Amino acid sequence: MAYERPLTYAEAKNRLYKHATDDFDDADGTFGIRLNEALERIYTEGIWDGLMTRTSVTDHITDEVLSLPYAYEAMLSIAIDDVPYPIMGKQYEFMQGGPGVEDAGEGGSFVIDLGFDSSSGQSIRKYKILPDILSSTTVEGLLKRRFVYLTDNSDEVIPSNLGALKHALLAITYEDEGDIQRSTAFWDECYNILNSAKQVNRAGVHNPNPQQQWGFLTGKPVNIL
Repeated sequence: MAYERPLTYAEAKNRLYKHATDDFDDADGTFGIRLNEALERIYTEGIWDGLMTRTSVTDHITDEVLSLPYAYEAMLSIAIDDVPYPIMGKQYEFMQGGPGVEDAGEGGSFVIDLGFDSSSGQSIRKYKILPDILSSTTVEGLLKRRFVYLTDNSDEVIPSNLGALKHALLAITYEDEGDIQRSTAFWDECYNILNSAKQVNRAGVHNPNPQQQWGFLTGKPVNIL
């Protein structure tokens, strides 16, 4: 189950250490290493409960280019002044049926995912916003959290599903011991738990198909019919 409150690193160690190490104090750092490796793996396998958040990104836009805060890996959908806009891959501007290459803020009807930019020393995801952004414009997005290495006792562990985390730690432990068969079985159960929790928490909620090419949580634009 998901933890009843935000799960901190200290609480996770208290509840789960025995599945990764015999040493509660974790003097050699084994628990921290295995928990972080498990979380990084989990983040790459899906958008689990707690990994998506609705956030204002208005203050992170300069000259109609949005630079996501480092804590987030990707933007799943965007609304500009409460109007949803589709997010397109950067190759879309080069497709024969696409709009052609356009400058940010030229008044187009799309947001272009530019991918990651490491020029600042950190790998930051950037988006070119074709609609004009005014000083009064508000921009919100549904963002996927980035995996960030946990080190402090107060760091929050997301996702907080103790059952899934237990099986992930056991999977990493057996993998380190060379027992791939057991490791695979524990990974499978970890993802079964996460998927089950996601289905239960979404019961009765209609979600659009996130695989549609014209953008998550948006209707199909008439100009690409």
